[in-house]
Amino acid sequence: MKNSDKMKNTGPKGLEAHAMVVAAIDFMEEVGNSAFSVRKLAAKIACDPMSLQYHFKSKKGLERAMAEELTRRISTIDNSMPWDERLRHLAYQYRQIALAYPNSFKLMQQFWSTGLADYIRAEYVCQALTDAGFNDNQVTSFCLGYYACIIGLAASEAGGLLRPADDADLNDIENLPQQGFTLTKKLAPAFQAVEPGQVFAFTVELFLQGIKKAL
Repeated sequence: MKNSDKMKNTGPKGLEAHAMVVAAIDFMEEVGNSAFSVRKLAAKIACDPMSLQYHFKSKKGLERAMAEELTRRISTIDNSMPWDERLRHLAYQYRQIALAYPNSFKLMQQFWSTGLADYIRAEYVCQALTDAGFNDNQVTSFCLGYYACIIGLAASEAGGLLRPADDADLNDIENLPQQGFTLTKKLAPAFQAVEPGQVFAFTVELFLQGIKKAL
């Protein structure tokens, strides 16, 4: 066998499904959501597009697998810990993933569930809420609310919404009419001093306090 043939057989064309997903996440982070496509990914990893089609059926199927892979990287803690500590810990795990993979993390908002890893985390949340003392209807409502809050919050920070006001923002505020925007103008320095991590922490605690009050 020629050396070139041997290298070809052990190269990217032999990627398995999981390796394709990992490569897809890396590519998404490199080029962004708008420039991502199955065809471009196949070219990037020297893979036949039909191989991706075989494993994932469609672009949406690949994106679901990518979201599942990110979920798999989120750790949980022992169920013996207080229920609110478990939910708090999980929230910060989602935040870490969002900041590490801001482009791919957006996919987690597109699917009700991404697969087994997602259901494992959902079971974890439901168990924490059950341990808190809620009934089944409350558990399901708070579980969905928790995910909407935490994933949305993490995605907002990763996407740049939870950030200090920049010079352009301050200029817009300064040029607002005097009447009707008194508080916005007054709070401009505070908006400039915003710390994203503090906003995330405050909102998580506010959500958990709301759940406790519902008890």
